[in-house]
Amino acid sequence: MEIKWIGNTSFLIKNSIGKRILLDPMQIYPYIEKYDLKPDIITFSHTHNNEIINKFIDKDCIIINSPCSFSNDFINLDGYETFKDDLNGFKRGENIIYYLNIDGFKICHLGSLGHRLDNNLLSKLSDLDFLFIPIGGHFCLDGFSAARLAINLKPKYIIPMCFKNSSEYFYLDGPHKFLSSIKNIFSYDCSTIYSDDLSFGDKCSVILLST
Repeated sequence: MEIKWIGNTSFLIKNSIGKRILLDPMQIYPYIEKYDLKPDIITFSHTHNNEIINKFIDKDCIIINSPCSFSNDFINLDGYETFKDDLNGFKRGENIIYYLNIDGFKICHLGSLGHRLDNNLLSKLSDLDFLFIPIGGHFCLDGFSAARLAINLKPKYIIPMCFKNSSEYFYLDGPHKFLSSIKNIFSYDCSTIYSDDLSFGDKCSVILLST
């Protein structure tokens, strides 16, 4: 399995048979033009404009933008309603967490989560292989809150997202608060990793990608 960080909360996952799952594209039109993504499935953590994306995707592409369950021959997926703030969405609106099973790997994408999770949802997100977690604050979890949640969930690999890196996303915090709260950090000078290159022997190992 291949995991590519496109930026912010957006990832492209390619499974063992070449199927492509595009997670939470924030600005889909430049991403598709730049990376030639050709997604088979797109998930959104919050509402989007269908008219913007329709001309850039194949008519058979499946779009998921609600807290639902979905399954086909290469993915199992569950979406859970959460919020972008700690005021039940009053300030910033709703957010959808996605729990995916791809090639036998358990993956959780937290979107722009902005609050603690209750015990019921924490139990549903147990035994993860990969956790995509926002850490930049202001519009989502800050670094310290994200670290506490990541340590609580105990995934094998944690992939931070939605933070200030170089000149991008200047309105977010950098990764320092998060990284100072967690050990086992592996920094990659690239945007792509492959499951075959990982050991999955430890828990809470941070993979810091660059775009």
